[in-house]
Amino acid sequence: MVIKFIRRKRNMILASIFFFYIGCGITLSFLRIECTNLSSSEDSKLSGPEHDENVEYAVMVLTGPDNEVRRDVIRMTWAKFVSNIFVENGERLYKWNHTWIKKNNGNQNFIKIYFVVGSQGLNSETSQQLEKEASRNNDMLIFDFLDSYKNLAHKVLIAIKWANENLKQLKYLIKCDDDSFVRIDLIVKDLEAFAPEMNAKQLSRYVTYKNNLLTYNGLYWGYFDGRAKTFSKGKWQEKDWFLCDTYLPYALGGGYVISQSIVKFVADNADFLSLYNSEDVSMGVWTAALRRINRVHDIRFDTEWKSRGCNSHMLVRHKQTPSDMFQMYKALVLSSGDILCKTETEEKQSYSYNWNVLPSKCCH
Repeated sequence: MVIKFIRRKRNMILASIFFFYIGCGITLSFLRIECTNLSSSEDSKLSGPEHDENVEYAVMVLTGPDNEVRRDVIRMTWAKFVSNIFVENGERLYKWNHTWIKKNNGNQNFIKIYFVVGSQGLNSETSQQLEKEASRNNDMLIFDFLDSYKNLAHKVLIAIKWANENLKQLKYLIKCDDDSFVRIDLIVKDLEAFAPEMNAKQLSRYVTYKNNLLTYNGLYWGYFDGRAKTFSKGKWQEKDWFLCDTYLPYALGGGYVISQSIVKFVADNADFLSLYNSEDVSMGVWTAALRRINRVHDIRFDTEWKSRGCNSHMLVRHKQTPSDMFQMYKALVLSSGDILCKTETEEKQSYSYNWNVLPSKCCH
């Protein structure tokens, strides 16, 4: 009886199913349009974490819209080492706190890693992917600007302004790229123990600075160059550079640290600052006139355009592939944080910066 009824009413049933799916399709289309509009409306402002009141150490990782794999590798490797800094009886302490089977998040909320990316000009699929990634991880800062090499200085400036406005407890900002492997735990350890003076005996084999003052207004810490010639053509061409025949001394952009005082100065004067193609060159110019800033050159920052090799004392290694990062992560985990490099290599010698001579003679 039921079969006969179905056969008799077959065309009506098929028509009902057809119009049901059409209705669902139209409804979903409106939903997608609505979601896209909501996403587009949010692109005009910042998207990401907004209330990180306790953050004292902010790691700003410059990354591209399509570099989700690199970001995930960082999340799975060196970002986890923030758990090696913890609070005990009111003191900030370092202790290796990571194994394959135990991934302890620690008891601190004063170190935070942010991925900085621009959303302007992206297609809807990429925009939605970014928003989903941001929602999953709560560690992305998405700004409304065109993300390109030419806009790197603008990108850093926007991130600094955001940090100044939103991170009220900020002490230091660490800037790096998404192809840098960063020992964030050891950087924070040294900042907690030695900044801004950085004159401890145990650092003397690594660092050089100009003066040993009683007080400093801030810290600018990285691997400095003072004799780099300006580029007149190619990717790094600086059409607007007129200050001198070389760039002003600056910390190379694979990774460097600036204090909150520098963050505030740059943010407060953002409308007056010149933007050059190279964001690290721009930072050197922005900070050049600042008084009593401790500029610290440190050979543990392997931040040049090509890696100098691998040494276990390094704090930052620039130009690393995802595979490189996993290898260093594995070496550190198996050695409880002591060995960064399975095999130590030296591709290029480092130099100490002589702050008491003209910049053209700084770096031998």
